[in-house]
Amino acid sequence: MKRLFKGKAWKFGDCLDSGNINGVMAGVDPEFHKKVQPGDIIVAGINFGMGSSSENAPRSLKDAGIAAVIAESISNIYLRTLINLGLPAIECSGISQVVEEGDELEVNLESGEVRNLSNGAARRFAPFSDGTIAILDKGGLIPFLRETLARDEV
Repeated sequence: MKRLFKGKAWKFGDCLDSGNINGVMAGVDPEFHKKVQPGDIIVAGINFGMGSSSENAPRSLKDAGIAAVIAESISNIYLRTLINLGLPAIECSGISQVVEEGDELEVNLESGEVRNLSNGAARRFAPFSDGTIAILDKGGLIPFLRETLARDEV
């Protein structure tokens, strides 16, 4: 997993429930799965991923190649599921105000910064812990645990 990466922003509003996110945002934009490209970034307002704790919705984003989800706030269980699947989930205050759809963003997971390369704006977020970075580096919690347990058994 890249710790510094760039991607095109797709902007969504507040309170997107997991039912609308399932099927790669099918409940919001039924054609989104045809437009999104690997490495693109979802930007949203408050309470992204509210509702069901099913793994289907976050997995659909990862399978579509989404590089990260950045939102004003993310439902706790949804945030954890994204991380456990190996997809960075970033809560970043003020991000909705400085990003428009189609902007190019640069995300640095270690320093905790999102830069909008299209307009020069930047926002900070709490940098990821070493443990979270390790999970993301391995592609999610299950691959991380497999490797950790295999190494500890030797």
